[in-house]
Amino acid sequence: MKRKSIIALIITFAMVMSLFITSCGSKEPETIESFVNSNKEAADQIKEAAENSGLDVTITGNDVIYTYDLKNYEGMTADLAKSEQLTSSLEAALTQSEESFVNLCSQLEEQSKIEGVQIIVNYSFEDEVLVTKTFNSSGVVE
Repeated sequence: MKRKSIIALIITFAMVMSLFITSCGSKEPETIESFVNSNKEAADQIKEAAENSGLDVTITGNDVIYTYDLKNYEGMTADLAKSEQLTSSLEAALTQSEESFVNLCSQLEEQSKIEGVQIIVNYSFEDEVLVTKTFNSSGVVE
């Protein structure tokens, strides 16, 4: 479950990044949010990727926020979602994926010429964030 979610996050972000590479225009966006707001193709691709992976993707400023609500798993209860065992496993999976998220932030900054990109990954249950981790091109943001 956790590995599948992490892979979906990385794939979604890579698709957004590819839009930056192929985007045309004379005015460079100041933030990722302004890029997406001015690029229907990017917005549509993000929406489609989010729907296909069960993620909620929100872009605010230079923050790309992925929220996965664990209630989407069949049989998931609040007690199970909030259990120490599951939250520890999700934290460990995010730690193992740190290099991938850091590299994606670096590539996106380099190719888009936008600095300060962050990826924020949230695992929640019914709008309560249980596990969160923020990445930038330097590593994990504490």
